[in-house]
Amino acid sequence: MKERLNTSIQSLSLILVAAGLAWVVWSADTTMAQMLFYLIILVAFIESLSLYLVGKIYPESHTSFKMGIIASLLILLGIKTMAAGFFIPLTITVFAVNFLYNFYTNNKRKQGAFKRRAGKNMKMR
Repeated sequence: MKERLNTSIQSLSLILVAAGLAWVVWSADTTMAQMLFYLIILVAFIESLSLYLVGKIYPESHTSFKMGIIASLLILLGIKTMAAGFFIPLTITVFAVNFLYNFYTNNKRKQGAFKRRAGKNMKMR
């Protein structure tokens, strides 16, 4: 059940980004940098929620990658003020990597090949 909810949350994330970018195209009031700022906050929250839901089910590599994506999104908030010229291309790149990874993990999950391995307990002799 949590895996299906995770897939729905990731789809919601993609829809929000597409809607935000469409808003920028049709709205003369909002700039691309402003919209990406709000999208970063939303996607970071959504990815944190997603990680909370499936952190114990998916492998450790997935957890590490998602934590890296969340950290990248938060770092982008600092890049917005320090290096504004790089903000838009880097943000789009992080979003693209995140969504490609989401599609990859969803396909692996459907095939049943994306599960956490049983940990080995340390044995004292």
